[in-house]
Amino acid sequence: MASDGYSLDDKRNKQPGFGDLQDIVTRFKARKPKSDTYRKQKFFFVCRKEIEGEDKVYDLSFSKYKEDVFEEVQYEAPSVILDKLIKAEVGDASEEDLAKIQTGIVRELLELRSMIG
Repeated sequence: MASDGYSLDDKRNKQPGFGDLQDIVTRFKARKPKSDTYRKQKFFFVCRKEIEGEDKVYDLSFSKYKEDVFEEVQYEAPSVILDKLIKAEVGDASEEDLAKIQTGIVRELLELRSMIG
């Protein structure tokens, strides 16, 4: 459960919606213990023997059973990002027009672009 529907500060104010509690109850009622075992989801079943362990110490830590999923993120090159920012600020201005700009965020973006090549 990521949220119980209340803020995490000392006031514990009610947040919009119900948090995860309604979703948990709904999914629990519709559970399929034999097939809901994929450990990369938000919820899954773990057999009792695995939770109990060999030493009869019950470990209910979610992180022990959940498999983390890491996805590689491909970012655009800094020069491409800067070109998009400049275009968002001035539109399709020519390089000559851009060179005439003396101040402001566009000037700073142009300086950054010249630094990275």
